[in-house]
Amino acid sequence: MTENDTLPQATPTPLPPPPPTPPAPAGASRWMRGALIASLTVNLLVLGIVAGGALNIAQHGPRQAIADITLGTFTEALSAEDREALRMAAEAESLGLREMNRAAREDYLRLIEAVRAEPWDDAAARAAIAAYGVRTHDRLAAGERLMLQRLSAMGPQGRREFADRLEETLRRGFRGARQGAPRGN
Repeated sequence: MTENDTLPQATPTPLPPPPPTPPAPAGASRWMRGALIASLTVNLLVLGIVAGGALNIAQHGPRQAIADITLGTFTEALSAEDREALRMAAEAESLGLREMNRAAREDYLRLIEAVRAEPWDDAAARAAIAAYGVRTHDRLAAGERLMLQRLSAMGPQGRREFADRLEETLRRGFRGARQGAPRGN
């Protein structure tokens, strides 16, 4: 072969086009659309809850420790204004509720440790439960005193409204009552 001679070049054979992708069944696109809408809805709900909580805290401040001195149904029967006044009174007295909560957590941890101990640590369990009981009694006594102060500060109309709300709670049954458990009269 000489320089002028060239080998014939093979021309590439064109590849056949890929087969067309079959369209998704109608049910699949509806399912995908429904999943997208549901996901978006859940995301917006979560965003709304978070934003609402943040706005509430920004406007009213974080919920304070009134729950630590609450008297359950009695506290719930107070008007929102009276609950706020009770919370402020508890704050003003600086009852050391955070310290009580910290100590109560330590009591729980000591009780957990005593219950898991082998052999059973009866003395440690009794001490943890007794310490927790003392703190609970202190919170209850503070709550009773502040509740009586609040009731005394109300006028006759406010006390009647409180009594009406309390009576309605008794008619409905206590919030914490177990289902199926007999209710007292």
